[in-house]
Amino acid sequence: MFSKMKLVLSVSLVILVTVFSAKVFGLGSGGYRNEVVDAEAAGKGFAFVAQADNPAAVQYNPAGLTQLKGSQITVGYVLEAPMFSVDSKATGDNVNMQKQVFYLSNVYFVTELNNENLRFGFGANSPYGLSTDWSNDSYTRYLSTESNVTMMNYNPTVAYKVNDYVSVGAGIDFFTADVNKHRVVSTTLSSTGGDFQLKGSDESWGYNFGLLIKPSEKHSIGISYRSEIDTELEGTVALDGLNATGQAIFGAASYSTKMKSKSTIPRSIALGYAYKPNNKWTIEADAEWTDWSCVEEEFLTYPDETDATRLATLNTDNPASRDWRSVWAYGIGAEYQATDKLELRGGFLYEQSPIPSANFEPVLPDSNKHGITMGAGYFLKNVKIDASYAFFKYRDRDVTRSAVGATNTNVNGTYKGYVNIIGLSLTYKY
Repeated sequence: MFSKMKLVLSVSLVILVTVFSAKVFGLGSGGYRNEVVDAEAAGKGFAFVAQADNPAAVQYNPAGLTQLKGSQITVGYVLEAPMFSVDSKATGDNVNMQKQVFYLSNVYFVTELNNENLRFGFGANSPYGLSTDWSNDSYTRYLSTESNVTMMNYNPTVAYKVNDYVSVGAGIDFFTADVNKHRVVSTTLSSTGGDFQLKGSDESWGYNFGLLIKPSEKHSIGISYRSEIDTELEGTVALDGLNATGQAIFGAASYSTKMKSKSTIPRSIALGYAYKPNNKWTIEADAEWTDWSCVEEEFLTYPDETDATRLATLNTDNPASRDWRSVWAYGIGAEYQATDKLELRGGFLYEQSPIPSANFEPVLPDSNKHGITMGAGYFLKNVKIDASYAFFKYRDRDVTRSAVGATNTNVNGTYKGYVNIIGLSLTYKY
């Protein structure tokens, strides 16, 4: 049991921290999915589905919330520093993406309800997002210069302990998305490197559920599922710096119109097994399948534009084929209880890229990647501090495809990348 006052204060804190941190979200690492949503799990190679024994179980496996006592709140911060480059066959040079550093936040809250076997949880994090930044004079300029996709997931959750061996959990995913993309307008329409900008936002719903089976103190099995979520982005497309040809089509040097675009956040299934050989060690291995095959194309519509010439120009290279594929990710991690107050962690993971070579573009220079992680947790009375470090190395990717789009952009080359990620979280129990 907990007082109404504690509940009000806890929920208020969750909302306060979420609203504040949402203003500083920078998403990226060159991919669509953010890797770190909890520092403790990150330190273990992100293998946490079968343990799920902190408030971040809301994200990894909601059934695990039944293991937590009283009320707990976790506030986490993440720093991501990606670096990508390409040995371009278009220019013969080594081209670097603009350096970026991103700061993300996450919040998780769990509390007991009137039934001793029932728990309520809430999470706010950024499990997906994208940020890439190529210079305005690079070979990528007619395809992409700056792209930012900021996504937040608000996830209320309920978990129930069926018996000493089985727990179940389920939750609702409420996603918000903001998209801002830029590229240089082709020389046909602009003689001065005009700007094409797409801005839009969306709110959408999904669901998730989890299962935790603990046949003994040494063994646990976790299963987590997140549904596919259909989104419809609404916003504007704007062109600026149009030349005489562009002005003849669009009526002025600048032009904007409403835009809509449908897309899908993929469903995923994660399976984990954790083993505790003694009271010092915990070892877990996870496998996750993500159905990126839902990303078939990028298609924009312009509901307010009726002029046939303008529509024909706007629909150049629209729709754009994607044809992504379903992929697997694997992680293994270990934790060692060094002292009563100190936990030490390490892990390794491998993730496949969903993007086929035939549709590769520099807006998302993704490839298969390996990661190593390490971390530690320290207890201070009712507060626990968790810290993690992860290094991801993207496998060098040789791209040889025909020229892309109406601008015949040559994207061929060897793409290289790595990301440094630091995570920190504070958990307060009361």
